[in-house]
Amino acid sequence: MEKTNKFVYQIIVTCGIILFIFVLVLMIWGEHALPEERTYSDFSLRDYSTGWQRLDENGRLVDIQVPGEYEQSNVNQLVIQKKITDVSEDGLYVTFDSAKQDIFAYVDDKLVYEYSTKDTRLFGSNSPGALMFVPVAKADEGKNLKIVFVGDNNYSGVVGQIRIGTQLGIVSDLFEREKLSLFLAGLLLMVGFIAFIIGVGVKISYNKTLPLFYAGWVVMCAALWALAESNARQFIAPNFTLISYITYLSLMMIPFVMAMYFDKLQDNRYHMFYMVVEVLDLFVAYIGLILQFFNDTDLSGILPFAFIGIILTVIIFVITLICDFIQGNLKGLLPEMIGILGGIVAGLIQINAYRTHPTSIDRVIILLGLLFMVVMSYIKALNNVRTMERDMYAAVQAQEASTAFLSRMSHEMRTPINAILGMNKMILRESKEENILDYARDVNGAGNYLLSIVNEVLDLAKVTAGKIEIVEEDYDLMEMVRECYSLVRPRAKASRLAFEVDMSDVLPSVLRGDKDRIIQVITNLLTNAVKYTPEGRITLTIRGKIFEGRLLLIITVSDTGIGVEKENIPYLFDSFRRVGEFQHKKIEGTGLGLTITKQLIDLMDGSISVESEVGKGTSFTVVIPQEIRSVEPCGVFSMGPNGDRRVADRHEIFDILGSILVVDDVAINLRVFSMLLNNTDITVDTAISGVEAIEKIKKTKYDMIFIDHLMPGMDGIELKNILDSLDDNPNKDTPLIMQTANAVVGAKEEYERLGFSDYIEKPIKEEELRKLIRKYIM
Repeated sequence: MEKTNKFVYQIIVTCGIILFIFVLVLMIWGEHALPEERTYSDFSLRDYSTGWQRLDENGRLVDIQVPGEYEQSNVNQLVIQKKITDVSEDGLYVTFDSAKQDIFAYVDDKLVYEYSTKDTRLFGSNSPGALMFVPVAKADEGKNLKIVFVGDNNYSGVVGQIRIGTQLGIVSDLFEREKLSLFLAGLLLMVGFIAFIIGVGVKISYNKTLPLFYAGWVVMCAALWALAESNARQFIAPNFTLISYITYLSLMMIPFVMAMYFDKLQDNRYHMFYMVVEVLDLFVAYIGLILQFFNDTDLSGILPFAFIGIILTVIIFVITLICDFIQGNLKGLLPEMIGILGGIVAGLIQINAYRTHPTSIDRVIILLGLLFMVVMSYIKALNNVRTMERDMYAAVQAQEASTAFLSRMSHEMRTPINAILGMNKMILRESKEENILDYARDVNGAGNYLLSIVNEVLDLAKVTAGKIEIVEEDYDLMEMVRECYSLVRPRAKASRLAFEVDMSDVLPSVLRGDKDRIIQVITNLLTNAVKYTPEGRITLTIRGKIFEGRLLLIITVSDTGIGVEKENIPYLFDSFRRVGEFQHKKIEGTGLGLTITKQLIDLMDGSISVESEVGKGTSFTVVIPQEIRSVEPCGVFSMGPNGDRRVADRHEIFDILGSILVVDDVAINLRVFSMLLNNTDITVDTAISGVEAIEKIKKTKYDMIFIDHLMPGMDGIELKNILDSLDDNPNKDTPLIMQTANAVVGAKEEYERLGFSDYIEKPIKEEELRKLIRKYIM
């Protein structure tokens, strides 16, 4: 059935394509092959170039050939005239190109037509070339028609072909001659714009600049030149003087963008050569524009520089291309090389045509050449995008594999650490022998150090994979600083270091930001300071500055430690790198703390700077923008009435009554869990598997159920789904808590989405466990 549907769909698509092709062929062939049916007006137009004379500098009439170029008689004027003949009807016009000259037409010395943009142009001293419409009537037969050309530029004295006909005939003939170049120019403009947009999109999506971006820019400039150069411009733009300026400026832009295109195509190997061309081209364009603005020159005077720029760019490209060929650097560039070769050949033909026939240019050749070039660039860009898509897919797959590995390793490493630290805590709590307590303290220190290494590696992996999110919430600034102080003070005290807090008492009391990440940043810096300070003091300074309605929280951690050499400061935030590693072998650490700190600060749109002097100490300054939620001052820093007592003291009164079930496939974890609550009134029941848990849950009502995630056979999520489907389940409303060593970011939110009430992370800390029990057992 599926194959049949696919076959039918292919037939439908094929029929649609055939119909579309038929419509196109019918339209193109029919309009050229079938007889003309336009009978609603006179399209007459004929040559009127014979019988013309010019007035020379001596005032004599001399026969001339039209079209042609002649010396001006005086005052920058060229005067030609002839007897009006063969005008058998009214509504006819003598037409010709003004060739950038002002035009004054007289019939027997009566002014009948005038063309000048002196009063309407933005700047400049010449009127742009335009098609003239000098009216002649049947009554003018035998009278003298005099045309005065006035101008002082490269085109002065140029007379193009002169014809006579109706307005509709003249305009129809113009568009008949221009239709192909106008179509190609419009097509190029569209294709170039699409290429430009694709280039911008790829830059945003993949952070990579495609040569297609510059190729699109080149053809857009060429398309603008073709449209602005067209004689049809006076029927398209209301102020075609302004459009005429685009002719020269777009030509000046072409070598500039060509140089960038070639430079990108060759991976910036010859950047300096192309940059020289770009600077010179921009310099000439700006100077020409300024001089034109002050009427000191005409933009047509910069055309030779545009041609020189194009030729120079092509020469540099050809020479460097030969070098690349010799060095074997042309791999994969064949489509673009073929396209550029076609564009260069067309361009050289166009330059020669411009030089020999400045008033009648067929732009079709260059437009076709550029269209060929950009099509070839599209082909290469398509291959590039496909490659990037494959690379991105491979990167996503690798990231997913990394996340899965991270999740598994997090679980496998934290599970035994949980057992070690949990059992060791029981020894510290219950043993009375001093030597055993010393051993247990050593185990506790080593275990916590191992856990910190695991946490740092996992944090770095999460940051690198973009798995850490900044979660903003309102928080009390004083409480946050107190928490940082409580976390670090025991370690500073153990190292016999003074620990001072210098906090401004006028800072806002309540801010909005990611409190946990800021605490992580501060404690990382303080721990690092303790680690590298053999004696003296560490100081935490908290200041602030209002900027654009937000508080720039300024955190400075300084110490009197060993300091950092100036040349090593740039490497402080590199992963797995510890500056002065060989001089300070006794100092523990992976070299990840500052790396993670820097990346967390970047995620919070903050900044970090370092000042250090060897033998005198180091100072880290962090600036993090925070939203102000309360302008009430926080007051003078103090640890409050309870001093620096920990939140969960070992002698804390825990008078909660209740029963809980713990499900875990590791027996020692169940034992640790039970022992953490053995001095409480909580009854702990255990299950070694999901199957055993189901049987116990059916028979007994619990106040809380803790379920391990990654268990063999039936994992925690499958167990939860089965429990939800049980009809005879007395624990329908019992809070289900996921306990796991899967510490990757987003785990908590994912478990809540799956229907778990809460989440506790391994290794399980006694104070966190008791806090969670208080939350759900009243």
